[in-house]
Order: sequence, then C-alpha cells, then structure tokens
Amino acid sequence: MAERFNVNIAGYALTVTTERSAEHMERLSTLLNERVREVQKSGGTANYLHVIMLAAMKLGDEILEVRGELEKEKLRFDEKSQDLLAVLDKALK
Repeated sequence: MAERFNVNIAGYALTVTTERSAEHMERLSTLLNERVREVQKSGGTANYLHVIMLAAMKLGDEILEVRGELEKEKLRFDEKSQDLLAVLDKALK
C-alpha cells in the first residue's frame, strides 16, 4: 500500500506517495540533497530549477555509468558460463 512521506529537497518541502519504505525515501532525499549541494558549491547557477536539473543530471550520469558497468559484468558472466558449460559438456562426453 502506498504511503505518503514528507521530504525536503534543497529547502523545499514535498509530499511523495510511494510504495517505498521510509528508510528508502530518506536515503533518496539525502542523496539528492548531496548532489544539490555539490552543484551549489560549484557556483554555476543561482536559479533553483537549474540547480535541481543539474543535480538530476549528475544522478542520471551515475546511473548510466553503473548500468554500463553492470552490462559489462553480465556479458563477462555469460561468457564465463558458456566456457564452463563447454568444459562440462566436453568432460561428460
């Protein structure tokens, strides 16, 4: 069942309805606030919307990087599995 959580992102209060746990929402808001602070420290813009978009882009970049690494690991796992299956198949013949 979806629950409502109050979160604070860059000083703005939001109410979010989600199936996620309170702990998850806390971790998520903490992560986004960390990225917002990073953008604010860089001093690139004072516009709130731009700061949030840049923070979201930083998070998106991290996600794409992790997904790429995961895909490489999946391919490596598949190759190793095929190699092991070939060795087992050969040993059983």
